[in-house]
Amino acid sequence: MLASASTIINEIIHGSLNTVFNVLKILIPLMIVIEILRVYKIMEKLAEKLEGITKVLGMSPPAILPLIVATVMGVTYGAGTLMEMNKVNPIPRKDFILIGIFFFICHGIIETTAIWSVAGANILVISAGRLFIAIIITIIASRLPIFNKNTHYQDQEQ
Repeated sequence: MLASASTIINEIIHGSLNTVFNVLKILIPLMIVIEILRVYKIMEKLAEKLEGITKVLGMSPPAILPLIVATVMGVTYGAGTLMEMNKVNPIPRKDFILIGIFFFICHGIIETTAIWSVAGANILVISAGRLFIAIIITIIASRLPIFNKNTHYQDQEQ
């Protein structure tokens, strides 16, 4: 039995809007929390404490928050956090790319691990393995010669 074109279009529109609203329900409160953290200078303190991680990964300290958000919550929320933070305080193009590399390998560690644990996988092995591989590949990528220029992402859009 085939559905009519209007039924299919209705499902596409309804499904798309539902997805957008679900993302906004998480993203808007997350942005509010980030703004509160920024106002009370908690982000700067966090960046200072985790500065060693960003140095090892070849990034600047402001890159740590979107990196943590993406690792824990997933690419969608991490990318949203990254774009919002970049509007306020532009980060170097190199950091933008390295965060993307890290996101690609190790994102949504909670949700993905939960899914695999239901299938019977060892969650420690999966989580540690993904994190280790993401760190190694990001470190290698940060040392590539293409990152010699220190430009900002917004410079590239113009």
